Amino acid sequence: MGTFFISFIIIIPLSYIFGSINSSIILSKIYKLPDPRDYGSKNPGATNILRSGNKFLALTILTFDILKGFLPVFLAYYFIDAKLYVQIIGFVTVIGHIFPVFYNFKGGKGVATALGSILAFDPILGIICLLTWLITAFLFRYSALSAIVSFTFLPIYTWLSYENLAITSIYLFLAIVVIYKHKKNIENLLNNKETKIGSKHKQ
Repeated sequence: MGTFFISFIIIIPLSYIFGSINSSIILSKIYKLPDPRDYGSKNPGATNILRSGNKFLALTILTFDILKGFLPVFLAYYFIDAKLYVQIIGFVTVIGHIFPVFYNFKGGKGVATALGSILAFDPILGIICLLTWLITAFLFRYSALSAIVSFTFLPIYTWLSYENLAITSIYLFLAIVVIYKHKKNIENLLNNKETKIGSKHKQ
């Protein structure tokens, strides 16, 4: 029991710090590109980098953000044999991405990092969420709408998979945070101003 709580106490802050590392900001500086917070949607994430036209960098950032959510949860299973606590570690990592300590608590929207954490927690649940995103994106070509739809259904998928109130509640809170971060996108969608996937940001 002591080892369990020590591992949990250590992993939680480390997961938050790891989540706070923003690859889009760091790699943009390394490649001497504009800060993603200064153009497009001003969101430091792969989708906004894609709007700059640099597809390779966008894919690299997307991969890093997914791994950023995946690794803490995957490693946590080695130390903690309790799904709820492992799930909380994934949630904390996503919070780190959205509210990073290194960038005045102003980060990305958490979609890729959340997906990575869900895939590590439950691969089938993660694949279902990914398919929801892909189908919505294929039909409507809006990244934001795909995220909103996917995370709206996440608590439903979780309840159908586990029928566990605690586990479902964690992903309900996650869904609320991620959807809240898309409030500007929701406004744009309602006003037909949202940029479609593959298009440059509307001024």
